[in-house]
Amino acid sequence: MKDKRAHTGEHIFFRSLSKVVPEISLDKISIKEEKNALYVRHEGELSWEKLLEAEKLTNRIIFEDRKVIAHKTMKEEVIKKFPEIRIKLDRIEEKEVRIIEVEGYDFAACSGEHVSSTKEIDFFLLTKVNRTEKGSYRLEFEVAENAKEEALTLSKIALASMEILQSAPENVERTISNLLKENEKHRKTLAELSEKGCESITPTKVSGINLYFDVLKGIDKKVLIKKAGELIEEKKTLLVLFLVDEGVFVICGRSNDIDYDCRALLNNILSRFDGRGGGRENFAQGGANLKPDFEDKVREIEEEVKNIASSLD
Repeated sequence: MKDKRAHTGEHIFFRSLSKVVPEISLDKISIKEEKNALYVRHEGELSWEKLLEAEKLTNRIIFEDRKVIAHKTMKEEVIKKFPEIRIKLDRIEEKEVRIIEVEGYDFAACSGEHVSSTKEIDFFLLTKVNRTEKGSYRLEFEVAENAKEEALTLSKIALASMEILQSAPENVERTISNLLKENEKHRKTLAELSEKGCESITPTKVSGINLYFDVLKGIDKKVLIKKAGELIEEKKTLLVLFLVDEGVFVICGRSNDIDYDCRALLNNILSRFDGRGGGRENFAQGGANLKPDFEDKVREIEEEVKNIASSLD
């Protein structure tokens, strides 16, 4: 029964969406037990205001208790008899076509199962919207009891978010937008400071090897990874860098003129902090927990790394 309700609800919703956004087109439909979804194409922005308008229109048709009628007609007569039909004639091989009509509202060629009245759908709700690529969207939805349960869940999330943001309902979107802009500003500032902070990373000469061994704080991880990648472009270079915040992030790298598997070194280091990582022979990285004896362990590791550097020349 769920599939019938979801399938018919999708017919009504897409027609409603087409009325609100005339340029939209349907790619495909997925009606499953775990998720129901429409895949649509629209070159412009598919705004939440337009989607809400389509949802309201869909539920109005559902509440009106319109009949859902199955018609059969010859392929060559379809367009003449049903001028507003949604159909891809080139994909239909049969001579006779089955048309599903939502009384006076939607006509679509369809071989699936449907309810006999829109009231059986009870309620329609969009639950998730994703832009899959430019001009393409995936719209998840629920109907009937599942839609009502999901509406309550989403309501709880919205109310909890308003409390966290200390914002009135009408100001939530603007508040989040402002926070994102502020966060982006801080991110750029951190990146700039991180680049300056990375300038302090200097090597020590160990048996002809440029050894970079450092413990850093307050550095953007992406900036540090980029810097490490630049450093190992130098000849005869081995590096082990620790980034400390709430946890520990470790990078192990070496130049291409050194024959050494940095993954083994990384795993050796991370095993002491209950961490894990991975990468390539010349560049590996991973995360771990920050433990009380971190500084003591780092001193031990530094001596071990110096011995490794000594053996590489």
